[in-house]
Amino acid sequence: MIKKIIIIGGSVAGLNVALTLASATNKELNFDMSVIDEGKGDILKAEVYNVPFFPKAVKGEEIINQIKKQIQEFVSVKYINAKATEISGSKGNFKVKTTQGDFDGDYVILATGSNSFDIQGLGEIAQPHQLMPKPGKIMLKHSGRNLVKDGIYVAGIASGVTSMVSCALGSAAETACAILSDIKGVVSVHHDYKGSRD
Repeated sequence: MIKKIIIIGGSVAGLNVALTLASATNKELNFDMSVIDEGKGDILKAEVYNVPFFPKAVKGEEIINQIKKQIQEFVSVKYINAKATEISGSKGNFKVKTTQGDFDGDYVILATGSNSFDIQGLGEIAQPHQLMPKPGKIMLKHSGRNLVKDGIYVAGIASGVTSMVSCALGSAAETACAILSDIKGVVSVHHDYKGSRD
């Protein structure tokens, strides 16, 4: 079975969703993933000191390149330099309109950050971010397991977590696990253990 995944936002959260899903690929499940991003993520201005296993003062661009390299070891991902403008349809049959054409998917992940949200088709889901000290920051309304609407999930800072790279990564992993659980119909976590990749 192949599931088409559209990730809007190619910073650490969007890419960690992609990596977590990609790592769950097996003979029964595979992914066709597209990441739609304008290349303006706040991570590109960062130097990160406080995330385990990251080198001290690693630059945001290095983080992005490393995650993309890890993803590529599992699946090929299409990276589209574009702005998403509208989402329509339902789980299994979404259409995402962008400035570079339209894309179809079974699931959509909104990893759009906290600066703004102007994608049409989902109603008024932006609300003030409760855990960011800067004015004007937003998060997206969602219910348990980062669910915005059946088949649409939020990940990273847009989900309302504290504005730190490690928080965004954790939120993204939870979103990916929620999608895996939805696909399989039971709570599903893809664990790694010694010998599991042999």
